[in-house]
Amino acid sequence: MPSEYHRSTTSMEGRRHYVDPSITIDEGESIPLPPTTTTSLPLKAALFSPRELALESRCNSTGGTENDLWKRRSSTIKLQPRVLATKPLPFVPRRLSGRSRLYRRVEGEARDHHAAPLTIVLKMTVEAHDDLRTSFVLSPHLLDNGIGRDASNAVSVPADKHMAERNHAVVRFHNGGGYFISSHDQANYGTYIRLSPCIPGDMASATQWPLAVGCHFRVGKSDFEVVAMEDDDDSHDVVLSLRVLCGKLSGKTYRLGSAGGTIGRSADNTIHTGDGELSRRHAAIWWDETGFYLQDLGSTNGTFMKLHGAYRQPYRLEIGDQILVSQTCFSVNRFDVGVWEDMGTRKHMEDAHMIVQDLNIAELTAAGMYPQSFFGVFDGHGGMEASQYVNEHLHKNISSHISAQCSTHHGQSVSSNDMHTLITQGLSSAFDTTDADFLNSSSRPQAGSTATTVMVAGSIIYVANVGDSRTVLSRHGRAIRLSNDHKPSRPDEAQRIRDTGGFIIHGRVMGELAVSRAFGDSDFKTYDAYSCHPSGLTLEDEHGVEQPMVNPSEILKGPLVISTPEISHVEITEHDEFLLLACDGLFDVLEDQVAVDFIRHELSNGEDVQRTVENLVHYAIDVQGSRDNVTAIVVVLNPHQY
Repeated sequence: MPSEYHRSTTSMEGRRHYVDPSITIDEGESIPLPPTTTTSLPLKAALFSPRELALESRCNSTGGTENDLWKRRSSTIKLQPRVLATKPLPFVPRRLSGRSRLYRRVEGEARDHHAAPLTIVLKMTVEAHDDLRTSFVLSPHLLDNGIGRDASNAVSVPADKHMAERNHAVVRFHNGGGYFISSHDQANYGTYIRLSPCIPGDMASATQWPLAVGCHFRVGKSDFEVVAMEDDDDSHDVVLSLRVLCGKLSGKTYRLGSAGGTIGRSADNTIHTGDGELSRRHAAIWWDETGFYLQDLGSTNGTFMKLHGAYRQPYRLEIGDQILVSQTCFSVNRFDVGVWEDMGTRKHMEDAHMIVQDLNIAELTAAGMYPQSFFGVFDGHGGMEASQYVNEHLHKNISSHISAQCSTHHGQSVSSNDMHTLITQGLSSAFDTTDADFLNSSSRPQAGSTATTVMVAGSIIYVANVGDSRTVLSRHGRAIRLSNDHKPSRPDEAQRIRDTGGFIIHGRVMGELAVSRAFGDSDFKTYDAYSCHPSGLTLEDEHGVEQPMVNPSEILKGPLVISTPEISHVEITEHDEFLLLACDGLFDVLEDQVAVDFIRHELSNGEDVQRTVENLVHYAIDVQGSRDNVTAIVVVLNPHQY
């Protein structure tokens, strides 16, 4: 059958997708279906094929099963776009709808839905009051993870006065499908899913959320309801009617034709709300042959779809999603993480940090090593240029380089040792590429930065570092250093520098730099002839006799300071409590064990991980007297182990 008649089993964003349990479909397989005419059909018929409608009817008539749920998609999943039936499908989804990434594959299990489920963390996206808990661990073993004001809820938010006392929303784990959130409060303050931003030129991201009569969505402080979708006989155009339910425009109605429209703060939008919380051009509604779609235009505060009407069914959560429950917004995370930075007594802040809950490296996912979470602390020196550049680019290079290393096996299975080798090679090449790109592109390549990074791929922790920032693991209360500081005083580093032609004075490279590995620091990596001496300067010996100038590149055998990381890996055990990543501003005044003991004491007393790391940084500066910039990240691996 021609390719234009093949339609992927991947469903549209936010729609229910039922699968006949008697039909076996391999991942990536397409079901041949006849083309359908969608122009004059109702929206539901336009969005579903006859086969899908038949399957939905069958599941509805039988009451539905867990198979109904495990195909439901989330806003972080790439989508199969709608295209005309006369054209081939140009898009291959990055993630398949049947796989939830909140599973860890168990050794020897062949199918993902037999894998071990992971806990997830709901974390408030804004800073809360000092006495309010901001992160909550949800377990697959609880029947109902309720969200409400009362302390009996798994997620308790007493400060949200519009939230129901009990089970305003509920998150349930479904075996084989993942975590699903459903709204139990259908009033004005319901439960919403944040739309992922539209990617320019990507049809999939633009068709995530079809609009149907009865849909409610939120833009800033305004809620809109889709009240009608009909053909206008006078204009011979299709018209979408919207009613504003709350906000400054409450009670007003708007009619949009097939030309669509935009919603935003500025007056040139089709719908101008005058809401200061909106971006200038915040969201858009557009039409194609299949219906109207809502999309976010990269707004600051987001666009949200309410779990109501056509979207009232349970919604599958994935890492990176954001949900709005009443007036409280949460992000969905793999790990509970706290981060804090303080300039200390310095005049400038040169540190940077990065947290990515899921790198989404397809090759590692295929190998069962998912999700892939990344954490990094970057301590700049001689300016912030290097630390900022590394902060923005290193994790992206890690993703692409590991993917490239793994792709050399062309989908063939590899042993665990070979996989560790591939990941190590990818990490190392990513560090070197990031450094080379910075040196070649920066206007201040002489600025430098250390880096201590962690990638948690499934149950394996990979640590890569350059410089004297450090990563420490707390295992059963004992501090285990997972990285080695790169200082010129370290015997092997000093020998490497001497072998290259350099020397160490007062514990510094060439008497100047206090770290032996770093990003940037071009003065210790590249030497142009006579570049280190101004024009007209002569060198004299102790007797005043002029000496010939020497080009350092003729003496040195290579760079004195390198960006090649040291890499280690360790498997997470049930006794592993948390990771601490921090710059030398913290570890210069706190021993590893002291820092671990401080964190354990705070967490064991019920302190939030975010406030714990804040207290740790303030303790290093205000009590222990650190005079440097201080940045720290705490990653909780196994809650309630301390």
